[in-house]
Amino acid sequence: MVRPEFGGEPMTSTAVQHQSERAERIPIRVKDPSVPTHPWTAPLDRAAIERYLSAVREWEPVDWSAVFEDVDALLNGEVSHHAAGSTGRKRAVAPPEYDDADELAQRFRGALMQLVHRGLRDEADKKHPDIAALIEQARVLRSEELPGDPWQALGHLRRLGRVTLQLAQRLDEVGIVKGLIE
Repeated sequence: MVRPEFGGEPMTSTAVQHQSERAERIPIRVKDPSVPTHPWTAPLDRAAIERYLSAVREWEPVDWSAVFEDVDALLNGEVSHHAAGSTGRKRAVAPPEYDDADELAQRFRGALMQLVHRGLRDEADKKHPDIAALIEQARVLRSEELPGDPWQALGHLRRLGRVTLQLAQRLDEVGIVKGLIE
């Protein structure tokens, strides 16, 4: 293409393909004004990227042994098997202190979040209606606040524990997670 504003000579650039070759001039492709182009924009602004980075830095892996020990203790023998890592010791089930209850609820919520994401990633909810129901139940329970009453908190923790155990078992049965359940 000859551009008259550049003295009638085509726009070129010097390029070298190999070190042993001499430089050769190749033409530069000039933007065609009839083709619309849109400049790239970042999908997130700086603040959003910093929030995500902060969340990744604060992320801690789930301690599955602790989760299943808590399930065993909360369900007090209702579970017919012991989860991986269980020490076999039973704790008396009494309404936990609020700080302990909040810690247990957070541990169950974190475990449920990982299980739900694994199930959705592998489309288990589309292949298995029972897993879809457990995922929905887990989402609802995770979003509920821990009740202030100790006995209601215990009931909520038991529901969280049951759903965590059931979802882990089903995902293990279909091969999505391995090694969580003995």
